[in-house]
Amino acid sequence: MASPVIAWFNELGKGDTSIAGGKGANLGELTRADLPVPPGFVITADAYLGAMDAAGCRETLRTTAATADADVPASLATVVASLRSRVREAGLTPPLRAAILDAYHRLGARTSVAVRSSATAEDTAAASFAGMNETFLNITGDDALCDAVVRCWMSIWSERVLAYRATKKITDEPAIAVVVQRMVNADRAGVMFTADPATGDRARITIEGAFGLGEVVVGGQVEPDTYVIAKSGDAPPAVRVGRKTHQIVRANDGTSARVDFTPAEQTRRVLSDGDLARLRDLGLRIEKHYGAPQDVEWAIEGASVFIVQSRPITTIGKSVDDQPGSERTTTGAVLASGLGASPGIASGVARVLRSADEGARLAAGE
Repeated sequence: MASPVIAWFNELGKGDTSIAGGKGANLGELTRADLPVPPGFVITADAYLGAMDAAGCRETLRTTAATADADVPASLATVVASLRSRVREAGLTPPLRAAILDAYHRLGARTSVAVRSSATAEDTAAASFAGMNETFLNITGDDALCDAVVRCWMSIWSERVLAYRATKKITDEPAIAVVVQRMVNADRAGVMFTADPATGDRARITIEGAFGLGEVVVGGQVEPDTYVIAKSGDAPPAVRVGRKTHQIVRANDGTSARVDFTPAEQTRRVLSDGDLARLRDLGLRIEKHYGAPQDVEWAIEGASVFIVQSRPITTIGKSVDDQPGSERTTTGAVLASGLGASPGIASGVARVLRSADEGARLAAGE
């Protein structure tokens, strides 16, 4: 690797998670496999740890985090506030800032980039931190980039991440890399599962898509189209057109903007059969390369298809019968139906939380 703090995608592979985090290592692996990945680089986990060492707060972060009780929301919130404040105060060292900006300028003058957290424990077969750490889109300019990097560092100390680490019994020191990648000004985007994540069926590919940037799909902001296609390509796709209320696009000033759809526009189909065939072919290549079913993020800009992430599907091998509550049967009336947010079945007391601040009610059993 050319630098202990900066690594370009073509310098990385799937074995470099400790350096580049799961996201950065996979983007390097995809790039070296000649898949269509937008260019970029990784600010390594060593850069983060070095900055915390330089500020004299690395050991304090470790010991403070150890006092957090994931089962007591109020205590967890207090610890997290302290941790995030210390990371913000530490910031970038002058040499690290210079190295980041040098790499950024090599991507092109005032290039719009996505700045994405890449924790060293994420996107593995045993655990997925997908969506837990911060991502910032349409970042342009030196100061905005450096601020986004620090905010990515801060996100490793969120309540959600610490609670997840506790449930997975992950006790090693958290470290985080940051991906800086040329922004795809997507017309359409979404996710692709090269096996059915709910049933484990490996003969089919499931694709979800919406208009604009993919954050509306991965963030659950709209009901995406869902397409189920045979890997063999010998059957027509099963198509379910979702109601997509809006899209997120890049505005003229480089920021992200919401564009609402009319009722007629909300039910437009996102992907043609030709688009599905191209995505299927890429999905098959990616799965073959990794040797296991993958959860792939894709984006289409004009006539070009880009792959912006791939990770193992962590639910493969877990059947419905293995899920909590699966042994129970009911004969009551169906109160609601729709698409599941994630695979699995659970049961318990339902509580309505009107804001995130009411999370403490769960611990109190209210």
